[in-house]
Amino acid sequence: MRVMLVEAGENNLNNPWVYRPGIYPRNMKLDSKTASFYYSRPSEWLAGRRAVVPCAHVLTVETDDSIQGGGSSINFMMYTRASASDYDDFQAKGWTTKELIPLMKKHETYQRASNNRDLHGFEGPIKVSFGNYTYPIMQDFLRAAESQDIPVTDDLQDLVTGHGAEHWLKWINRDTGRRSDSAHAYIHSTRANHQNLHLVCNSKVEKVIVEGDRATGIKVVPTKPLHPNEQQSKVYKARKYVIVSGGTLSSPLILQRSGIGDPQKLRKAGVKPLIDLPGVGLNFQDHYLTFATYRAKPHIESFDDFVRGDKETQDKVFNQVMHYSVIAGWFGDHMLMPPGKFFTMFHFLEYPFSRGFTHITSPSAYDAPDFDAGFMNDKRDMAPMVWGYIKSRETARRMEAYAGEVTGMHPFYSYDSPARALDMDLATTNAYAGPNHITSGIQHGSWSMPVDSGKPPQPSMLNSNQQAVRDDLQYSKEDLLAIEEWVKRHVETTWHSLGTCSMAPKEGNSIVKHGVLDERLNVHGVKGLKVADLSICPDNVGCNTYSTALLIGEKCSVLTAEDLGYSGRALDMKVPEYHAPREITGLARL
Repeated sequence: MRVMLVEAGENNLNNPWVYRPGIYPRNMKLDSKTASFYYSRPSEWLAGRRAVVPCAHVLTVETDDSIQGGGSSINFMMYTRASASDYDDFQAKGWTTKELIPLMKKHETYQRASNNRDLHGFEGPIKVSFGNYTYPIMQDFLRAAESQDIPVTDDLQDLVTGHGAEHWLKWINRDTGRRSDSAHAYIHSTRANHQNLHLVCNSKVEKVIVEGDRATGIKVVPTKPLHPNEQQSKVYKARKYVIVSGGTLSSPLILQRSGIGDPQKLRKAGVKPLIDLPGVGLNFQDHYLTFATYRAKPHIESFDDFVRGDKETQDKVFNQVMHYSVIAGWFGDHMLMPPGKFFTMFHFLEYPFSRGFTHITSPSAYDAPDFDAGFMNDKRDMAPMVWGYIKSRETARRMEAYAGEVTGMHPFYSYDSPARALDMDLATTNAYAGPNHITSGIQHGSWSMPVDSGKPPQPSMLNSNQQAVRDDLQYSKEDLLAIEEWVKRHVETTWHSLGTCSMAPKEGNSIVKHGVLDERLNVHGVKGLKVADLSICPDNVGCNTYSTALLIGEKCSVLTAEDLGYSGRALDMKVPEYHAPREITGLARL
């Protein structure tokens, strides 16, 4: 058997911008070389904005991005797993959580003590750990979360616990300090040991070649042609299967350019319809995200100096094995922020009702699609977004690090609202300014108001336990409308899109109106053609979706092997361990 992987991106083998975990923020920039950014239609639900949805390049059959390993090469590396009910709700034979747990365990090596050894894997290619550094603000956050009736739990990824807070694990190899991406774990390790896995990089799949009712190959073009004469296509023939794994925003476009989709939309785009599947490109889903930014006290350790470009701090990142935190700083353009230190609260909506779509506009692989992210187009999604902001704000106000709010990054409340965002107090301002700063504390009009210091602790409390106490803020109807407007103007993607090639009957079911794939990931009406990526999910999953993507890949490998006649121990398919040049192990301190 011979296998060919066609990859739109560059080879990421031992690329330091991939395997060094701490420098992931550069992948978020609009001029990033490792991601493409899809702009959706302007939306009334977003106050007229266009949603911008990034998509990382994947090492599979096709993608529109530019790095091998896909999102696993450039994501935030946060380890979460979907709840058991998420997979059970797929309504697909062979996809219940009970049936999938062996594959969940197969792909991971859980590098920490565990009370749930029956739920986690300890011999897989993908490593899970705390890394080798955790910002102290983590403990501050967990303590404050408990004040909001959110209990700290040892393992929030046990498939059943849905309410709690934890020390967040990462997709990082504890022993080497390297990011645990899928390309190094699966592809590079396999190519180092086997000669029948062929890799073609920097090539986009224009379409799948369908002859009669069977997929017989693919047509590819250069990802980034430097001259018109370079836009010459190549055809690769497949003897057994074509497996499309371009991701949620690319896989449906490949099928549509291949003549698979809604006949009316295909003709409009100049493509001859071959297979009538109106569900292709529909059911686009994501997780919705807003950030709220808070001032941190001067002594709080954060990564703000790193992202601002401080050489000494950045040198530490390159010299040490791990530099990472979810909230210990501001995730955004620091050119637009005042000096100082910050922490950021994330608010995720993991099960939105809103849906979008993506459709080709021409037969060309280079033309942008007609894309509507559908963010917030179902009114039911607004209430949990407002609640998330309020709940996380109360948590932030009870953190020891809290020194006020970056008022421009919060809703525009009325001036006399008790819920109004407040800036740093004078003592904190002076601490940042230092003794020789002349203008610290000058007040002009009502541009900002200092944060209150909270109620002083009782004299009976031990010094080590003393912490200012703050009452919950009270929100008027006008305040809630201000938060809703803020959500419209700030809600964005989490890079967790899915659903556009939904696994469901062609005629649909209670989850989706039209299905694209059967439960063995075969495209309805086409032999020898599968899709295996997050686009197959008919409904959302409450997690950072890398874990689900790995699970889908493992499941597809088993299904394909079974279709090819393999059975028994042959289905174990254990991949070799990847070892980098000059790899240093034993760095773990946790």
